[in-house]
Amino acid sequence: MVLKEPKEDQRFPYSVNSVENAFILLEVLAENKKELGLTELCKRTSLPKGTVHRLLGTLRKLHYISQNPQNHKYFLTFKFFKLCNAINDKIGLPQIIPHLQELSQKFNETVNLAILDKDEIIYLYSVGSNNTLKLDLKIGSRQPAYCAALGRILLANLDELELNDYLNRIDIKPHTPYTIINKDHLKKELQLARKQGYSMVREEYILGVSCVAVPLRDSLGQVCAGLSFSIPTVRMDIERIPLLINALLSLAQEIVLEGL
Repeated sequence: MVLKEPKEDQRFPYSVNSVENAFILLEVLAENKKELGLTELCKRTSLPKGTVHRLLGTLRKLHYISQNPQNHKYFLTFKFFKLCNAINDKIGLPQIIPHLQELSQKFNETVNLAILDKDEIIYLYSVGSNNTLKLDLKIGSRQPAYCAALGRILLANLDELELNDYLNRIDIKPHTPYTIINKDHLKKELQLARKQGYSMVREEYILGVSCVAVPLRDSLGQVCAGLSFSIPTVRMDIERIPLLINALLSLAQEIVLEGL
């Protein structure tokens, strides 16, 4: 199944504020990708100074964050790798990576694996090419789902209610002159992607970059992730597209993801 935000009435009604605040703090540190001081953390989290100070102390004690002794700013530690590795092992990523690397080498293009998280896609893995013109994506990076081939193939496999909820709540903005910003047009593209079993996006997020993606399924046959090529548009010619699609579909039949 695709990872998504639970509906309001399905959320646990007895949440612990301190736990919620701790994760808000950690997410701010992760999103900013740099060291942040106490004042900046208070500003970005909208939490009281005393609360932030206590949370920082607790997280330091648990070794999930550390403090730069020179500027007294805070940053995430490598302890998070332990959590990430546990997730990777659960879904079988170490066994899948060699297949992605082999596919990338075969076509000398970037191959990506991603899931849908709320209204964005998150890249779980990306392996680049040796070409001068290439797209290097960082693991954990996010992208709006509506303008990504990976996002569209995952959105296309939502049920009708989920898809309509998504279309009603998102604000679409043009990232390039080619971004589809009309929601009716977008829905037709998603319906086409579902029917044909793959999606293709040309320069809707980054000028000069086109992508083609297919869905991956779990052991129950539910779409849980997506597999894609990210290619400079100059190399996305009409004769090559069917080869790329067939290669992705062939690999997708061999891969079964668990734990998503």
